[in-house]
Amino acid sequence: MIWCGIIYNMRRNKGFTLIELLVVISIIGLLSSIVLASLNSAKLKANDAATMREVQQFAVLLHYQFNETRNYSSLQTGAWRNDAASCESSFSGTYAEQAREICKNIVSRTISGPGGGRFYIGSAQSMNTTFSIMAWLQGKGRFYCVGSSGGTSATVPIEESAWVGAGCYANP
Repeated sequence: MIWCGIIYNMRRNKGFTLIELLVVISIIGLLSSIVLASLNSAKLKANDAATMREVQQFAVLLHYQFNETRNYSSLQTGAWRNDAASCESSFSGTYAEQAREICKNIVSRTISGPGGGRFYIGSAQSMNTTFSIMAWLQGKGRFYCVGSSGGTSATVPIEESAWVGAGCYANP
């Protein structure tokens, strides 16, 4: 009789209880959600950094164009670019092909989120002698601006329409 009781107790204590399994599964779920949130944040920061780099490259193209023609107007139209198709016919001049590629890269990174596909090249002043580039940064939830004067800003929220701030539309 004692022998049967020992075998019964051994069988009964071999596995995990349902509560133990649920606790382990919930801990794994919690840890995986934390990791995924961290990865998403890192992805947005990398996306913003790439967008800022592309905007700087576009500014370099504008300066090259100005050095050759004494005019910025062939690479800016004063309109928002919201998709890759809008980049195709927007530019002319020596650096038009590079401008199209940069425009497509920026628009592809800014296509979702509350700023939704926002990329602007223009100026409140003369588009022949000044420029302003504005691109939506999804991770920051703000616009990044670069102007012909060299001013830059990554602190302009969408509520202000990116018309103010260093390098933005009203302050190239």
